[in-house]
Amino acid sequence: MEKSMEDFIRWLKSNSLCSNIPTDKEQLKNLSILDLSKKKIRELPSSIEFLENLQILKLSGNRLKSLPKTIGNLKKLKNLQCENNLLEELPSTIGDLSSLLVLNINGNKIKQLPEEFYNLKKLTRLTIAANSLEYLSPKLANLSKLLYLSLDTNCLKELPDVFDTMNSLYYLDISYNEFNVLPESIGDIEELETLLLEGNEIENLPSLESHDMLMRLNLNDNNISELNFDISSLEDLQILTLDNNNLKFIPDTICKLKNLNHLSISANQLQALPECMGELENLLELDIEENNISNFPQSFKNLKKLKNLYIDNNKKLKRPNLESLEFCDI
Repeated sequence: MEKSMEDFIRWLKSNSLCSNIPTDKEQLKNLSILDLSKKKIRELPSSIEFLENLQILKLSGNRLKSLPKTIGNLKKLKNLQCENNLLEELPSTIGDLSSLLVLNINGNKIKQLPEEFYNLKKLTRLTIAANSLEYLSPKLANLSKLLYLSLDTNCLKELPDVFDTMNSLYYLDISYNEFNVLPESIGDIEELETLLLEGNEIENLPSLESHDMLMRLNLNDNNISELNFDISSLEDLQILTLDNNNLKFIPDTICKLKNLNHLSISANQLQALPECMGELENLLELDIEENNISNFPQSFKNLKKLKNLYIDNNKKLKRPNLESLEFCDI
């Protein structure tokens, strides 16, 4: 260990990293936080394993193409940040980080995760956005303690149907992948507050009626032609965006969303809004641009809190006479 600690100190010196990091062996041994972000590092030495008390390791914004196998020996590591590097894969030993709670590998070149990755059963926050992921194993079910999962901007065509194990998940982002369908178990996530599905090829949604805690739902840029579930069940919903789909009508049940304050349905095929629209008493912003709507429903005058209204590129819609309105694009 003595020699390996000396190796690590030599590595620190050769990369001019000594100004903020101790080079005393005892201090290094007891180090709990190591921040090597944006240091132009091309490789991490295998001697990193001797920082046995390390709990937080920040490696973001470097030029790392790989991580050393010895990283799996950091048994106390709870937070690993490797965002914006050049990683093409993770070592199989990543699965040995038995204390890991937070992992951020956004902005790399990872296509597949090693099977051992799914041993990280304590993970609560996992972000793998902006990679080249093509596949996730059914062993994803092991990560049942996840609270936050971001998989956006990858090359995924399907997800394993394992979300019924993730009872505490409150944030799920799978935007900008290649999904046609979603697993039914997404409807079983009891605590979900944010669901982001933008930029896929989804035609039919799984039942979302159990998500009575959902506050934000983004369905932009898909192939949805109807909302084929009872949207009024999403009683806590505050933000609903449905831009760039194939919707010809919006169900009247949307009017029961008393907490809705932002509704965006631009670039669809709507010819009318629901007659009950005025019941959305907390609506602050409405975007219905690029549709075929020719007039507002009679109840529209009841939208007493509406501040921002986007209605351009419809059938001669005119600015409504609403005292609350601060902005209208016509």
